[in-house]
Amino acid sequence: MPLPEFEDLPFEERPDLTPYLIHLTKNTKTEDGYSALDNLINILQNAEIWPSTRSKGFIKGPNGAVCFMDVPFNGLKYVLNAVNSNPNRPRYEPYGVFVRKQTAYRKGCRPVLYLSEDERRRLRIPKDELWRVVRFEATDAGWISWIHEREWRCRGKFVLPVNLLGVLVRSTADAARLQARIEKQPSKFKVKPKCIIPLSIMCQGLPKF
Repeated sequence: MPLPEFEDLPFEERPDLTPYLIHLTKNTKTEDGYSALDNLINILQNAEIWPSTRSKGFIKGPNGAVCFMDVPFNGLKYVLNAVNSNPNRPRYEPYGVFVRKQTAYRKGCRPVLYLSEDERRRLRIPKDELWRVVRFEATDAGWISWIHEREWRCRGKFVLPVNLLGVLVRSTADAARLQARIEKQPSKFKVKPKCIIPLSIMCQGLPKF
């Protein structure tokens, strides 16, 4: 029996939902000197996103995972706020790739499980499946909550589709710079995006540094 089409779901009928999943990059200057744009270029040149792990990221258990957000483009400014995208200690920056949900689903991506530590233990989730779990609970210090990111994850690395839908960059200058790089060295890019979207236009109110 064939799977129903994703078009049957209401992703394109409501402004709070989106048919896309977004993976954002950040700079790793303290580790290797790379900017967020450098890391985006590296993803396009290798056609894959490397997984975050327990030591490098917020992934539980022995298996790494690649993280995506189920957030409309115009809502990214609430994720890319001054706290999350401070270039000195970024969690995210306005650079990344986006894919259709049906593409991600077929590659094993699923919404994460938002659970408290106690719920995780009571449900007896196997160690090999802990990459699916994100902590969500109230503590004496306040809420531990990332539910606003509507996160999806896939286990291990994520291989990009050859016909990648598009990428996100901070500005029109970044878009022109990336397009020129692809045109000058096409053989170095295993994936060439169909479009390059500057978030400075899509998301008015992004923090400026």
